Amino acid sequence: MKNIGTLRAADHILHLAWTPAGDSLAITPSTGDILVADATAGIIQKFPAHGMGNGASAWFHGDLATCGFDGKIRWAGQEWKPGRGMIERVKTSPDGTHLAAGQGRALHIFDKNGPTDFSLPQLPDAVADFVWNPAKANEVATVGAGGARMWRLGEKEPFARFDWGGASILVDWSHTGRWLATADQTASVHVYDFPRDYPLHIQGFESKVQALAFSADGTRLATGGSPVVTVWPCTGKKGPEGAKPIQVEGHDLDVCAVAFSPLTGQLATGDESGTLLVIAFETGQFRRKRSRLASGISALAWHPTLPLLAIGHVDGEGFVRVRKDDEELLTAPPTNMVGRSHKRRQDMGHMAQRVVASFMPECVVELLEVIEVKQHDRRRALIVR
Repeated sequence: MKNIGTLRAADHILHLAWTPAGDSLAITPSTGDILVADATAGIIQKFPAHGMGNGASAWFHGDLATCGFDGKIRWAGQEWKPGRGMIERVKTSPDGTHLAAGQGRALHIFDKNGPTDFSLPQLPDAVADFVWNPAKANEVATVGAGGARMWRLGEKEPFARFDWGGASILVDWSHTGRWLATADQTASVHVYDFPRDYPLHIQGFESKVQALAFSADGTRLATGGSPVVTVWPCTGKKGPEGAKPIQVEGHDLDVCAVAFSPLTGQLATGDESGTLLVIAFETGQFRRKRSRLASGISALAWHPTLPLLAIGHVDGEGFVRVRKDDEELLTAPPTNMVGRSHKRRQDMGHMAQRVVASFMPECVVELLEVIEVKQHDRRRALIVR
């Protein structure tokens, strides 16, 4: 992979979002200004940070919508605080007409004029995640402690619901609208087949699934949580039921980010050791390219029309500043911090603050051009019920 450009943000990267045309990239760090860069990693705009920390960002009617732990949504010079509690995610509908935000047990729906009557202010459970139906712009799914529920704009009752008996933490909807997948606290994945009104329970993962994504054509579902990437086929009448997944090794730590290219169908996966895999699929086989980057990976975003991958890092050339009496000691981050969990890094930073000073990471976003991936073939099986 060829490095196109690099830029730094104030803290670890939470979220990356290309504009639909791919001319700009929004970079949301956990704290500090939210940045907008062009395709060569040049900063062209800055948005002010949210109090107590940022959430995700989304492009909406040509401008960037941001949210944060202050419970506010900002867009086009306007600001709303629709309810109580933090807002971690905002997502734009497939047709670009609506913006959704989860806040506690509410799902707020906005249009270009602001909040709408489509909002769902009192759901049965707190919204852990939500996703729009790519095939039907008026449908949205929410997940939480009670499983998954599917809603249509303007209706106050779900048109479908799946009660798994456990808490769901992530959700994605295939681009064809056929499959809905949730990742659960029980180290399992549920997949719902809408035409058959039929749920599948996938278990046997080594640890809790931290990331999942469908390919743009809806034929594959990738999951990450352990150091092994698992990719399920979602084709034919039964999809993943009874099928053997492809399992790709090569990560050093648990996979925390997965993303399919809408252009090539290649899958990028990242872990907190800085290992990046780019995987190209063929019938029954795959080709894999492995790269070791400078620091842990926290976010991935493919360009919509080019073989260009944006990579957000947990930390970059950070340092710990420790004050002892009149002395000031500057040290590079310990090399063994690369590969530790983000929580561990946070703990070390807070410890440094308690001692005397502050933990100040300079976090990196890289733009890489995918050039070639090599041949590899390895398959395993998990349990599908």
